[in-house]
Amino acid sequence: MRPALIALTALLLLSACTKPQPKPIPGTEVPDGFHRIGGVATGVSIGVPTVWKVVDLSKSGFEEQLAATGLTGPALDQARQGLQALQSAKAVYALDPASQKESKQGFVTNLNGFCQPSVGGSNEALQEQAKQQLASVGATVSDAGVVKVGAGQGVRIRYTLKMPAGPVQGTQYYAHSGKGTTCVVTLTTDLPGREPLFEQIGATIRPL
Repeated sequence: MRPALIALTALLLLSACTKPQPKPIPGTEVPDGFHRIGGVATGVSIGVPTVWKVVDLSKSGFEEQLAATGLTGPALDQARQGLQALQSAKAVYALDPASQKESKQGFVTNLNGFCQPSVGGSNEALQEQAKQQLASVGATVSDAGVVKVGAGQGVRIRYTLKMPAGPVQGTQYYAHSGKGTTCVVTLTTDLPGREPLFEQIGATIRPL
C-alpha cells in the first residue's frame, strides 16, 4: 500500500475512533480566544480572553494566584488591596498582563465580578442606585441604561473616575440572578479603544 494511502487510512480510522466534542450549552458560548471564569461558588460566569490572568477568590491560595499574575510594584499592591475587600464575596478577578506596559501610568486593565444580596426593585431603580454609588466616590457617569445581560436584562453604566495618576474609564454591568442576588461585573482601563472588548465580555456574563 502506498505511504500516502496508509497515512490516509490511519487518519480515517483515528477520526472514526475519536468521540465528537460536546457542543457548548446554549447561552454559554464565548468568542474565539476566550474562556470562562467564575462559576457556581462566585455566582456568575464571565468570558475573558485566554491571555488574561485570573485570581478566583472562591478558591484557596490567594497570594499564590496573585503572584502568578505577574503584577509588580504599585499595580500589585493596588490589586491586593482591592481583592482583599472582595474575598468575602468570593469574587473573580482577571487582568490583561500586557496592559501594564501599554499604560502611561502603569494601570492594569482588569475586571472583577461577584454577587451580592439583591435589594429588590426594577432595573431602572438599580440603575439610579448604581449611579448614586459611583457619584459618591467621585465618578462621572457618561452613559447608563438597561441592556441584555445573559438570558435577561440588566444595567450597564459607563463612567470616568479620576485617580491620582490620571483618569480611568469603567464599565459596570448589574444583573439579577433570579436567586435573590444581583451580580456585578466591573471592567476598568485607562487605555483608549477598549469599549468593543468590554462589550464582548459583557455579552458573555451569565448569572448562575
